[in-house]
Amino acid sequence: MDCFVTPFLAMTMKTISIAHSPDSDDAFMFYAMRYGKIALPEELEFSYASAEIEELNQAALKHEAADICALSFHAYAYVADQYQILRSGASMAGKNYGPRLVAKSVILSEAKGSLTPRNDRLRIAIPGKLTSAYLVLQIYYKQLGIEFTPIFCKFDEVFDLLERGEVDASLLIHESQLKYQELGYSLLVDLGAWWHQMSGGLSMPLGCNAIRRDLPQKNKLAKLMHDSIKWGLANLDETLDYARKFAANELDDAKAREYISMYVNAQTLRLSDDDTKSIELMYELAANFKLLANKNINIKPV
Repeated sequence: MDCFVTPFLAMTMKTISIAHSPDSDDAFMFYAMRYGKIALPEELEFSYASAEIEELNQAALKHEAADICALSFHAYAYVADQYQILRSGASMAGKNYGPRLVAKSVILSEAKGSLTPRNDRLRIAIPGKLTSAYLVLQIYYKQLGIEFTPIFCKFDEVFDLLERGEVDASLLIHESQLKYQELGYSLLVDLGAWWHQMSGGLSMPLGCNAIRRDLPQKNKLAKLMHDSIKWGLANLDETLDYARKFAANELDDAKAREYISMYVNAQTLRLSDDDTKSIELMYELAANFKLLANKNINIKPV
């Protein structure tokens, strides 16, 4: 009997692949699922992988992404026919924080508080072509009528490029947002704060966890995502200790906790109607500036 049952179960088990970024807030969301802190469906197994967000964005474009995958909202615009946003698991900026554009103090001083072109276009280090931070930075400068030259790089290269003088400014995502001051750089614009003011109080969209539209277990998996985040927030110390191992950011305990509170919160637990309005606004403005071909993107979450 045992020889029959074991292979039968193996054939009927469905493995759901999950991919998230090495950012600590992304890892935080899946801890309870990954380690059985919440009840998991007996008929499902899960596999986990981690890769930088731009790698996940590009994999989705190539139809090579996981069943549940972390994506920038920018990238989601191109794969909305394949994926649906999970209502639980998104990251939104706050009213006074978000992706930050920084430069050396000497450049900031010469520009009298804002970085503007000199003889040619600004050179800005951009950690990912399909990141939402890059899309919103383009919107920001389009509204100012300023052009810039993006220098695409990995997220952990932004400070090195500044130090070597290869760029005039760097766009910060992930935990680097909390490190620029101690490294001696000056803030040019906080895109999260700018978006909040420009939009009349909406939060800037950053990223989401998205699920394949053709998965029959979407609703069940959406609830698991919600329950995993809820458990993590209720057991913060344990979950944070796990999540910090993913990002080699050298943040101290206070800053690590601060970062998690910035990007894993009530909005992460459940996107609000205002949050979906903000996502729609991002796509609308991007389309108006011809940064996206289509503003009517299906963002109805599950």
